[in-house]
Formats: sequence, C-alpha cells, structure tokens
Amino acid sequence: MPNQITYSGMWWLLIAQCMVMLPFAMHLPIWLIPVMLFSAGWRLRILKVGVTPPSVLFKTLLLALGLGVLLLSGLVFPSLDAMAALLLLGFAFKALEAAKRRDALIIVFIGFFLVALYFLYNQTIFAALYSLASLLILVGALIGNQQHVSEFNTAEQVRFNLRVALQILLQSLPLMLVIFLLMPRLPPLWSLPMTMGQARTGISDRMAPGEIGNLSQSSELAFRVSFKNKRPTQQTLYWRGLVLNHFDGREWRQFDEDLPMPYMRSRLEASALQDDQMTIQGEPIEYEAIYEPSGKPWLFTLSPVAHFEGTALSISDYRVMASDPLQAPLLLKATSYPDALREVRIKRSTLYSALQLPKNNERSRALAQRWRKEVGSDKAYLEKVLHHYREAQFFYTLNPPRLNSTNTIDEFLFDSRHGFCEHYAGSFVFLMRAAGIPARIVVGYQGGEWNERGNYLLVHQYDAHAWAEIWLPEKGWVQIDPTAAVAPERVEKGAREALASEQGFLSTQQFVDKHLPWLNGMALRWDAMQYQWQRWVLNYDDSMRLQILQRLMGEVSLQKIAFWLMGGVSAIFMISLLSLGIWRKPKREALEHRIYQHFCALLAKRGIQREAGQVPSAFAQQAAQQLPHHAEAIYTFNRLYEAICYQPPQHRTEQLKALKQQWANLRTQL
Repeated sequence: MPNQITYSGMWWLLIAQCMVMLPFAMHLPIWLIPVMLFSAGWRLRILKVGVTPPSVLFKTLLLALGLGVLLLSGLVFPSLDAMAALLLLGFAFKALEAAKRRDALIIVFIGFFLVALYFLYNQTIFAALYSLASLLILVGALIGNQQHVSEFNTAEQVRFNLRVALQILLQSLPLMLVIFLLMPRLPPLWSLPMTMGQARTGISDRMAPGEIGNLSQSSELAFRVSFKNKRPTQQTLYWRGLVLNHFDGREWRQFDEDLPMPYMRSRLEASALQDDQMTIQGEPIEYEAIYEPSGKPWLFTLSPVAHFEGTALSISDYRVMASDPLQAPLLLKATSYPDALREVRIKRSTLYSALQLPKNNERSRALAQRWRKEVGSDKAYLEKVLHHYREAQFFYTLNPPRLNSTNTIDEFLFDSRHGFCEHYAGSFVFLMRAAGIPARIVVGYQGGEWNERGNYLLVHQYDAHAWAEIWLPEKGWVQIDPTAAVAPERVEKGAREALASEQGFLSTQQFVDKHLPWLNGMALRWDAMQYQWQRWVLNYDDSMRLQILQRLMGEVSLQKIAFWLMGGVSAIFMISLLSLGIWRKPKREALEHRIYQHFCALLAKRGIQREAGQVPSAFAQQAAQQLPHHAEAIYTFNRLYEAICYQPPQHRTEQLKALKQQWANLRTQL
C-alpha cells in the first residue's frame, strides 16, 4: 500500500536511529542501543519475511520491562539524564510499531529533537560536525520514506537521497546564520539538574590532606584565558577560587558546619564586595576566561578583580562566583589589580574567622607562640616560619605519608615533613593564627600552559593549588605561598614540570612529552580551534551580537535589522532556485543512452540508418540482417541495453559494465 513504510524506508530509519543514539552511549545506559536494534530488526523481518507483528499485550509488557530496567539503572529522577533516557527508550521502541509513513515522520522528528538535546552534553566542534551528519541522514530517511522503492540495495538511490538532503540543509544555512547573528539570546524556559556523573572533576569547597594531590592526577581542562595586553609572568598567575576559614584539626572549610545552613547561605549572599575594601594601585591585567562545566559555581580569577562582565557575583573575600552552578561553558571578562591594597581596615567578623583554631595540635601551637615571643614582630615571625620551611628538610611530593589523626598539623611539621601544597598552606595558616596573626587559605589554580598557536593560557586540573593570605596592619591582606619556599620550581615552571619525576603523575602525558612531542603540537592546534569555537559560537551573547551588528551596520536600527533579515530570506530563495536547477546546466544524458548513440552512429557509417521512432529491437533486427556475421553480437548488445532501460534498476552497475564490454567488442569487430 502507498501509505505503508517500505523495506527500504525502514532501513533508512534504522541507520538514522543508530546515528542519533550512538553519541548518547557515552553518557546514558548503553543497553538502549540494543533495544533500538531489536525493535528495528523485528520490523525489518515483518516487512521482508512476513513475521506476525507484535500484539498490544506484548508491546505493553516490553515497555514495562524497559521502564523497570531504566529505574534500576541508577539515574536520578528528575534529571537531564533520566528525561533523555526516557525519550531515547520511546525513540527505540517506536521502531517496533512503525508501519505507516506517519510513524516514520514521528521517528524522524524525534530524531531532530534528540540531535539538539545532545548539545546539552557536548558542545565541541566534533559534536557539531557529528550533529550535521546526523541531520543529513535524518533528512535522507525523510526522503527515503516518501519513495516507492522496495529494496535497499542501489548505491544510486542512496546517493540521490543524500544529495537532495544536502541541498535542503544548504538551503537552510542562510536562515540559520541570520537567526544566529540577529536574534537575541533568551534564557531557558525550563531546567533540569545534571547528575553528578556529568559534572567534571574540580575543586571542592573543603580541603583535607591529599585532596588537591588527588585532583592533580587529572589532566582535565579547567578553563582557558586570553589576555588583552602583555601576558603576566608564570609566578604571578594565582587563580583565586575559594577562601577557607574554618579548621577542625583535619579539614578546612568555608564555614563552621555547626552553624545552621540558612545562616551560612545568607552570610555568603550578603557578603558582597564593597568599594571601600580595596584601594586600586599598580598596573591592571585585562583578560577573558572561558570556564568548563564543573557543576559548581566557583570562578577562578586573578585577585583582586575590580571590574568584570558576565553572570557572576563579587564576594567580600575577593573571589568571584557564578550566579548558578556551571552546567555549560561560561565566558567572563575581568580586570584585576594584583598590587591593590585589600581591606586595610579589617572587619570584626572577618578577624574572628581568620583567627579561629581548634583545641588540638598542641605541639604546633606551642612552637608558634614560642617563636613569636623570640622574634618580637609579625614581620620577623613570618620570615622565621618561611626560613623553617626552606631549611628544615621539608619535601614537596605528590605522594606524602597519610595523616590519620586529628592532629594533622603536628604530624606534618614534626614527623612526616613530606607534603603537597595543601599540607604547606594548612600548616602555615595554623602557625600564623597560633601566633595571633589573622590568616586564611585560598584554593584555586596556579600557572597554566601557554598555547602559542592560539595565544592563550590553558589551566588544567593538575594546576590546582593552595596558598595562604595573612592580614598585616597598613598592608591589608598579603598573599604568601609557603609551597614556593620548599619547591620554587612549582611556581616558576608549573606543576607539570615540577612533578615530572613523581611516580604516577600523568604517566601517559609524560610518555607523550618524551616520545611523541608532535602529538602535543597537534593537541594544541586542535585546542586552539576549540577555543575559538567556544569564544565566538558557544559564548556568542547579546553584547557580542551588538558589536558584530555595529561593525556590519554602523548605528544599529530596526530598519537596518529588517533589511538584513530580508537579505537573508532573499539569499535562501536564490539558493533554493539554484538547487532546483533553474540556473543549472541541463542534466547530462545517461551513460547507457550515450553508448547506444555511439552504436547507432557506427552503424550509420556502414550504411545502416535508424529511422525516427524506430524501437531498439527493430533496429537491431535490421542491422543483424545486413550484417549477418555480427548478428549475435548485435542482438546481445541490444538485449543488455533494453534490460537497463526497461527493467527495475536492481543490478544497474553490473549491467552497465556488461554493456560497455559488449560495445567495446562490437566496435572492434565492426
């Protein structure tokens, strides 16, 4: 029946479903793809062999089984993963009952929606190119289900469908560009929480010995930064993220967890940075950063930030936070003044937090108090503590001994003396507070890898770092990095070089650095392309749209925008005309007809003329009578030609090959 899905159309749907569902296998339960193959395979058997279609009861039981397995897959409801998996399950099962072309349209349209949905998981250049290929196959399936071809075995049919699908996509390209450039960016009307599996590894809101060391084992990208003017030196690149004040003897946190959650939340929201807290001095650093999704609101900036553009908040402890947890790349433009004075007049609440200590680590407390009495001033005490780190056989290592007790500071300072940045920052702040000097821990990243090909900085998770700040009268908050006293190469050269000799540190990357340096060059080139993609496509917002419109139009007005919209529509119309063939050259005659014309011309030279309207069989009989020695070859040639012209094109390629061979034989004989 003309309204039924053909065997060829079902194959098109199966290929389109595979294309659409395949990238989701990296994020969602992979068993959804076998479900789709099972459903489509059953429908293909129904069309090919005549197997009985599944009953309503069987389909109901199968759907209940699929929902049950989905509930047991560990997905959180509601969440993006759960909703996407449910849609994919329906997309897969729909092939089981796809009988009419209306069902094929539903499958194709759901496929269009799923292609757009995948951009919530992956927004790279590769994902965009793969989505274009998926759209091409989906449109090809849409065309294939409007045809009356029963078999799916001709390359010419596949090429024709894909060629028409490509023309349709090209026709939509001008409209897509016009919408992308001119339409304002609207906020989403709905949102679903992402599951923990989607959030990349990143810095936590607490710090215990070994946690940053574990994070440094990851080569995940944290963010990219491009500088407007001169690039700062490696030693000055301290990317501030969180400030940790409360210490319980083992773990550093932002707040005391004994306080009620509403109090801590209101305290954070009310702690906006005031203008009188910072005195600007020194040269500014202007830059823009693109942060990768982390599922957390922390943004990492050079401190202190005087101005920024983006959906973020400036907190009183000189850090910047996003308005919501990062579920997609975020662009932030900022201006920082590293030499600015910060909070010369300290608040009572800040002073209280910066002096808090638990009732443990007695040996470290006694040492700090004794040293402070011996030296007599805060500045001299600071120098003595840093000198102790440099001279007392401390070691910077990614694999320090495990500290198990609540007296972690005592264990580190007096026993192990092997530690990572969190060990040095935590013990330093403890020694400062024990001597009555306000101090706190800052967690973020230090340094980064410079990409010469893209002229920007890459900051990875292995660049995670912890340092300290102390408050001094008339100077305010002063940044101190005790790790630099023990391992200055960590700050001067970066974590990748400082830890290159550490066992287990990015072993794969070290192998590539040593044996495959060209691979690093290719990776940097690809990352430069990805950075430009994120900067100009993913982070294209209203401000960038206004800048581009001003370059194109000068002064932006509704009349000019309407003119450009009309220009885009006109371009679509012109491309449509071209694709329909109005301005194209006449289509070239088929190969079999051109060979037959050569055959007629050759016989005409022998005096055998074909009359107007004479059918090929009659002309072949006429030629065979006048050339009896070549009659068999002439009849064979004519039979092959008529088979190509009048029979279904199931074996066209083989038939054309045989026709060309027979024509070559005839030409030699005649």
